[in-house]
Formats: sequence, C-alpha cells, structure tokens
Amino acid sequence: MAESRCIRRAGLPIRPIVAVRRRPCTTAVTGRLLVGMVLMAIGTMPGQAGEWGGDPPPAVVRIAPAESVRVDPAGLLPGIDPTLLATDAEAARAAQDAVGAARLDLRDTATRERIACFRRFFLNACLADIDRRARAAAARLDEIEVAANQSLREAAALELNRQSAARNAERETSAAIDAPRREENRLAAQVREATAAESRAAREREAPELTRRAEANRAERARREADNAARQAAAARQAAAERANVAARERAIEANRRREEARQVKALERVEQGRKESARRLEEERRLAEPSSTRRRPASPAGEPSAR
Repeated sequence: MAESRCIRRAGLPIRPIVAVRRRPCTTAVTGRLLVGMVLMAIGTMPGQAGEWGGDPPPAVVRIAPAESVRVDPAGLLPGIDPTLLATDAEAARAAQDAVGAARLDLRDTATRERIACFRRFFLNACLADIDRRARAAAARLDEIEVAANQSLREAAALELNRQSAARNAERETSAAIDAPRREENRLAAQVREATAAESRAAREREAPELTRRAEANRAERARREADNAARQAAAARQAAAERANVAARERAIEANRRREEARQVKALERVEQGRKESARRLEEERRLAEPSSTRRRPASPAGEPSAR
C-alpha cells in the first residue's frame, strides 16, 4: 500500500496500486507511479485506444497542462492592499469573498501542479517548490483575510459605539424632557413623606390619651359586664323566688279549695240534720195535737214486731 499512500499525498484521484510488500516510497515505486500518472493524464491506457476511438471515457477527466496555470503568490489578488482595508468596511467584505474564492482556486491550482510534477524527473524538487509557493500564497490570503476581519470587527465596534452613543443621547434627551415631571414627582413624594411624618407625630402625641381611653373603655366594659352578670344573677334568683311563690300560692289555693269543700259538706250535713229535726218535731207536735181517744199507736209496718 506504499504506492497508494504516495498517490494520496500527491492528491491524485486514481485507483491505488497494491504492492506485494510494504515498503517506503522508493525511486522504483515513484517511477511506476509516474508512468501510470502520465498515461492517465493524457487519457490513454494500453490496449484501449482503439476501443475509445481517440476520446477519453466518461470517467476520465483531462487535466490542463501545468504550464498554463501556476501558483503565483505575487500575482494573487493584486488589487487588494491589506493596509487599506482598515478604513473601508465594504472593501473588507469584498476582500473576504475574494479570499474564499482564491482559496478554492489555490487548492485547485496546487493540485494540478502536483499532478504535473509526476511528469518530471525531479519529482521531489517540483513538489517542494509547489508547497513553498502554496504556503506563500496561503500566507498572502491569510494576511488579506486577517486585515479584512480586523476591519469588519472595528467597523462593527464603531457601529456599536455609534448606536450606544445614540441611545445615550436619546436617554439624555428623554431625561431632559422628563426632568420637570420627575421634579414634580419628587416634590410630591416629599410632601407625602412630610404628611406621613406629621401623621406619625400626631399619633405619637395622641398615643397616651388613646391608651388612657382604651383603658377606661376596657374598665367600663368590665364594669358593664359585671353589672350584667349581677343583674342576670338577681333575675335568676327572682325567677326562682317567683317559682317558689307560685308553688306556695298553688298549695294554698288547693288547701283553701279542700277546706271549702269540707265546709260545704258540713253545711249540707247540718242542713240535712236540721231538716230531719224539723220533721221530727212537726211529727211530735202533730201527735200531741190529736185527741187521746183517737190517738192510736201507729201500726207497725208489716213484718216488723211492735214496740213494747
């Protein structure tokens, strides 16, 4: 695989040649690669010229001769001066775009020159010269790109500073416009603070009197609660006494009713007894008024023995 590594290092888009033994890129291997590269560069392979009819197959791309294109650091972007990009942001942006395109061209040109080196006998010297010129060209592009980037950074910083200054000026203008309103608000706040301080001082002065009134109110409330409790207790006692009096009156009424009933019973008994006594006396008087001849002993009722 030594040949394939050598081909990759040269940047050649060809099929690698597999070696029997692993060995470094020697002169023999370089010679074999040179022959293969030359044949592919001219677009002709042994035994295939008649089949292609003189035209390369679609998979083979012809490479332009190296003499027509060369890596030239001195002629790379000659119209761009890195020292003048610091004052022109538009030129810096254009230089960035040009550097990007030039890097692509540089890579393509260097690849073509490296391929062309395989047609020469002094391959290593050719590749070293291409690498030197490619490094010089890359340094030229880096210098232009660094200057362009620096210019764009400075332009962006200046734009930020300008915007910041504009914002500061706008804030100052707004502050100047709002100054009367802020002053009015400040004075109003001072008035409110003074009023609040006076209110606090008045409350502090009135605090002892308010405390005394609160104590008096509490004492009055306690006295009223005690009076209410005493009145409630007296009312409870009076209610109990009234209940006792009502019970006593009820008992007395019941006793009087019973006495009246007994008196009425006794009166009825006396009346009945008097009635009987009157009837007896009338009977005796009637017997005494009758003549003795006609006076007979009253017959005894039937079934009753006569009295002797």
